Amino acid sequence: MTAPQPRPGSESPAAAIERLERRLGVVRALAAVAAALGLVAVALAAFALARPTPVAPQPTASATATVAPTTLQMIRTGKPADAGVAPSGAIVLGAPGKGYPVLDIYEDFQCPACASVERTFGPQVDALLADGRIEVRYHMMSFLDGMLRNDSSVRAAAGGFCAHEQGKFAAWHGTLFANHPQTEGDGWTDAQLADFAKAAGLDVTAWSSCVASNKYAQQVTDANELSLAGGVNATPTYKLNGTKLDLQKVVNLGGLGKVVDANR
Repeated sequence: MTAPQPRPGSESPAAAIERLERRLGVVRALAAVAAALGLVAVALAAFALARPTPVAPQPTASATATVAPTTLQMIRTGKPADAGVAPSGAIVLGAPGKGYPVLDIYEDFQCPACASVERTFGPQVDALLADGRIEVRYHMMSFLDGMLRNDSSVRAAAGGFCAHEQGKFAAWHGTLFANHPQTEGDGWTDAQLADFAKAAGLDVTAWSSCVASNKYAQQVTDANELSLAGGVNATPTYKLNGTKLDLQKVVNLGGLGKVVDANR
């Protein structure tokens, strides 16, 4: 098959294609740069996980204000009392082993989407727990430390285990998400975390001693590593009886209560 011949004085098809490809190459290059920048933002917002390489903790400064009364209205009650810690490193609320539906919640305390979802589903989870209708397991992941180059997720998770010692994990959990950093990556200072412990009704002296002891370092590691190994590749992730929930469908169906009742 022969190539078409150009008309006299006209550009050959091959030359035209080459010229267009050069122009498209520039456009594609610019688009690739824009897409890459966009993907960075999307990755941090949607939290598509890749196992992070360990990084040395970096000093963090937060733009978050100290706890304000208008913020504290979002603190959860923490009732009924915390029930235990699962072998997976999850903190368990409710009454495990009684055949209730099991809701597994995977979160990273630095995850903005988790904070947003908590505002919608936190009160619904509390209502289910108060009615004795569910067992809830909170898996506190910490992969964002590697992406954001700080150690706030690990420190917040450790604070959660220490709050659990006092039967106030849910209050700690709600307080942190109610006081999320205004800028992702700012994290929290140790002083801010202590303020949150006080706001959540904890004995701050006992809580601070627990955190300083680093006694829950293994549980914090397990909660993250076992979640990753189990295929959790985004936060927040909600699973009911082992099946991942589509949270938008949960909203459309009328909330967690209706979905849980339908799975009894």
